Amino acid sequence: MSTQSDPDDPFSKPIVRKRFQATLAQQEFNTEDDILPSVTNAEIPESHEAPDGLGNHLSSPPLSLPETVSEGNPETNLSDESEPEMMSQSSTGSLSKRMEESAIEQAPRLAKKSSSRGFDYDTTSTTTAPVHKKKKEEIDMGGAMFFPKQEKKHVYTHKWTTELDEEEEASTSSSYKAPRKVNQPAVSAVPRKPVYSTSSSYSSSSSSMQRSRVRHIKEANELRESGEYDDFKQDLVYILSSLQSPDSSMKVKCLSAISLAKKCVSPDFRQFIKSENTTKNIVKALMDSPEDDLFALAASTVLYLLTRDFNSIKIDFPSLRLVSHLLRIEKLEKRPEDKEKVLNMVWEVFSAYLEKQEVGGQKVSFDMRRECLSPSSLIIEALVFICSRAVNDEIFKNELLNLGILQFVVAKIEANVNLIADGSEDPFNILILNRCFRILESSSVFHKKNQAFLISHRSNTLIKSLAKFLQIILNKVQTMPEDMVKKYISCLALMCRLLINISHDNELCCSKLGEIENFLPNALTTFTYLAPKYGKEDGYDINVMMTSLLTNLVERCNSNRKVLIAQTVKMVIPGKEEEEVPALEAITRLFVHHEAQAQIVDADLDKELAFDEGGCVEDEEDEETESGDEDGVRKDGRLDRNKMDKMDQVDVVHALQQVMNKASAHMEGSVIASYHALLVGFVLQQNEEHLDDVRKHLPGNTFENMISQLKRLYDFTKTTMSKRVESNSGFRAIERVIEYLERLD
Repeated sequence: MSTQSDPDDPFSKPIVRKRFQATLAQQEFNTEDDILPSVTNAEIPESHEAPDGLGNHLSSPPLSLPETVSEGNPETNLSDESEPEMMSQSSTGSLSKRMEESAIEQAPRLAKKSSSRGFDYDTTSTTTAPVHKKKKEEIDMGGAMFFPKQEKKHVYTHKWTTELDEEEEASTSSSYKAPRKVNQPAVSAVPRKPVYSTSSSYSSSSSSMQRSRVRHIKEANELRESGEYDDFKQDLVYILSSLQSPDSSMKVKCLSAISLAKKCVSPDFRQFIKSENTTKNIVKALMDSPEDDLFALAASTVLYLLTRDFNSIKIDFPSLRLVSHLLRIEKLEKRPEDKEKVLNMVWEVFSAYLEKQEVGGQKVSFDMRRECLSPSSLIIEALVFICSRAVNDEIFKNELLNLGILQFVVAKIEANVNLIADGSEDPFNILILNRCFRILESSSVFHKKNQAFLISHRSNTLIKSLAKFLQIILNKVQTMPEDMVKKYISCLALMCRLLINISHDNELCCSKLGEIENFLPNALTTFTYLAPKYGKEDGYDINVMMTSLLTNLVERCNSNRKVLIAQTVKMVIPGKEEEEVPALEAITRLFVHHEAQAQIVDADLDKELAFDEGGCVEDEEDEETESGDEDGVRKDGRLDRNKMDKMDQVDVVHALQQVMNKASAHMEGSVIASYHALLVGFVLQQNEEHLDDVRKHLPGNTFENMISQLKRLYDFTKTTMSKRVESNSGFRAIERVIEYLERLD
């Protein structure tokens, strides 16, 4: 029942208190229906007695969440025996009703029996009503409105259950299930200790054991490589930051470059630089090194070390431009007070490099001296390796000419040849000539533009210097010590390679060389006298290279043929005395000598193929005479099979090495004889009046042996060089000589 205030009052509204009293008066009519019967003290069990003084202040029994089959609506969670609520007109009436229901009157009362409360009891009966057993699926989640229902994952767990456990599970009436202790068998379940854990770090608890398990562990070498990679990267970044900083002085940059050179001593660090493609960054950081001599020396050391490997760094245009600038710094003139310190540090870098690096079990040869260290000398050494790797790179060869590197190398050759001609005995001059010849050889092979430049540059300066150097060797070789003779002969072989490249299919070069005084007779003397007498190690190279050079000179120039025929040269045949003979006679007699050496091995090979395994055993006398050499090797170069069974592995390897050396010597004789026959065939063209001078020194007075050797050379060259387009001219030249000699014979 609601009351209303004065209508004239603008602030009129329902009086909450009167509404509450009206609602309370209305509910008193049904007091007897809502209140449970009173229970006397005698009827109350002893366990539920309360002190006398607390009759009016009894607390209600602990409330449990009622069971419900609804979706979490507390107002519908009443039992069937409870009466529905009376709906009030206002929220205040509903509130008062709830407060009145929860109040405790002065007389001891008990709440109405509910089917959801297992601990309540009825005063009219001493027996407890049977509790309705709900199925597991029907157990209500009373707190569903507060705790959302979560789906459990289906995980199989083996449990040891008993009948008691099943009864406890069935009798559970509350939606909240306390963790239940599972009866496990009386078996010790101590976790096993991992094999990779130690006693100090291992924990007995399963959680700590699981945390200690580390999977996907890297191998020791992978960890080491990863750590080295990080160290290399950090060191390189730090050094490059110092080199590229605009605030760094030249001294700081010089020290940073030396630190980088120390790192480059390690092959792993050089491999890291190539794999990460950081060469451009290094070259960019060293671009201003030509401004300071000592900084240039440190930068040259870095470039030298980076180019020493077989798969060295790739040189692009900026790198080649830096090389061209450093190549021109030949003296250390700036900052003389710091010169010795920097030289000592750079020399320590090279000393560490020589101690650490080994190639094929042998230490790396380094002919530089401390007092000869300069940016120019180090860059020349580096260019040797750079050019040898880029021998087929046409763009690289063009840039060598465009940047002026070839011009500088030609001037360097001229200067060192003049120093040697003036009487200088410094071996460093020969070393520089050796390196310059290698650079020009690589840059001119099958490159017409560079060949033409080297011939015509500064009025044939290069070929004049080379002819002068050849004359110096022939004049000084008799008075030189043996070690210096080896260096000069080795340098002469490289000079022959260079001359072959620039004279290949080049009539201008051939005519210019033929016009130089004494060049043709000196070139002929190198393989008729110099190589047999002094060239023990490089004799084969000089024979083949100088014969090939003379073949180029007389192939298309008849004037050179006539000059060569008119010469008289010294000749030395092994086992015979020195003598002077005409040029054609000397070439022919050398052909006969080398061709005879080649026939020996051919006959031995034919015998070897003719015999089977059992047919090689000869009489005891023959065995004693033929197998009397040491190490199971016969005089003819074959292995003695009777001694092979008695030899261990080391002796067998040594014997095989000796056989290979002898076979190599015989093969060299065949190749040299073929080139001599080729030279004779070209010289005789348009000079048939000298045919008898050649025939009288040949076996049977015929060209049959020459033709057979040339056919072998043709087959060998065609097999090995058939894929090169540049070799087609060589095939045709050999074919023309073979046809010419067959027609003469």
